[in-house]
Amino acid sequence: MKRILVVNVNWLGDAIMTTPAFKAIKEKFPSSFVAVTAPERVKEVFSDNPHIDEVIIFDEKKNQKAFSQKLRFIQQLRAKKFDTAFLIHRSFTRALICLLSGIKVRIGYRRLKNIFIVNKMINPPAKNIHKQDYYLYLFEKAAIAIADKLPKVYIQQQIQEKYKADISIIRQKHTYLVGVNPSANWLLKQWPQENFAILCDKLIRELNCGILFIGAKIDTAIVDGVINKMVGDAYNFCAKTNIKELAAIIKNVDLFISNDSGPAHLSASLGVNTLVLFGPTSSKLSAPRGKAVQILEKSIHCEIPCYSTSCQDNLCIKNITVEDAYIKAKEFLKNV
Repeated sequence: MKRILVVNVNWLGDAIMTTPAFKAIKEKFPSSFVAVTAPERVKEVFSDNPHIDEVIIFDEKKNQKAFSQKLRFIQQLRAKKFDTAFLIHRSFTRALICLLSGIKVRIGYRRLKNIFIVNKMINPPAKNIHKQDYYLYLFEKAAIAIADKLPKVYIQQQIQEKYKADISIIRQKHTYLVGVNPSANWLLKQWPQENFAILCDKLIRELNCGILFIGAKIDTAIVDGVINKMVGDAYNFCAKTNIKELAAIIKNVDLFISNDSGPAHLSASLGVNTLVLFGPTSSKLSAPRGKAVQILEKSIHCEIPCYSTSCQDNLCIKNITVEDAYIKAKEFLKNV
């Protein structure tokens, strides 16, 4: 393998899970050229990674939506002369693009829809394994050993220094700094805003914590909702950062508290103390992986994971109390 293309997944947390594969590829093939395709929204997961030579944007809903745009993308890939493609993404379109781009070895999981396109098929691992294990198994079955499976996102030094300086001013006023992400990509994964507000006020009042809220533009209403319910003051970074800047902020907190979401995986990949609240999704299948991650979840009568968007009570997440979260947070902070 001399010129390798990794066709990656679309979501922040899932993209972060795949990062150990790139280090392993470079260890196996030190002189190889390694590129990754990813949509615009997660490209920063892979930029600045010393094990990745190029990040190629492929976004079927934007840049490559039209048929003519896909043809140009095929020409672009053909010019790069990749010899091997790892198809992490399940997309038939992406697999077909690799075929039409002249990539001779196309490695992917055995699926009926790809049977005539993927020419090195890997039988999928057993069901109900962690998502990261599922993604990395594809490489391991292609004889690429992955010894270090801790995800890692890299931040430019100048960005780190800027936010370290900015946040040092905030730190002077508080004993601890706590990052908070009250959002998630669907409603049933979100701990109630009232609970986040009470928890943050309790951390401010009893432990002199500075609370730093984060989120994307789409999360603004949720973050504002929590802040408006709080008695104490907080610092609002929501919709003010890209992924790298967000990572630089998180890297400077003593604890990051989040629903099951992409930012939780980002925090874990940075080695930050991370407390993740799980409801309808399964921590056994998708919990962030890192050296300092704790999961907070409650056992109920429902089968987890549950994807019933019509659920009326949402007890899986609502049964987590403010006191449950506070005790876990305090345990983290007393060891800082």
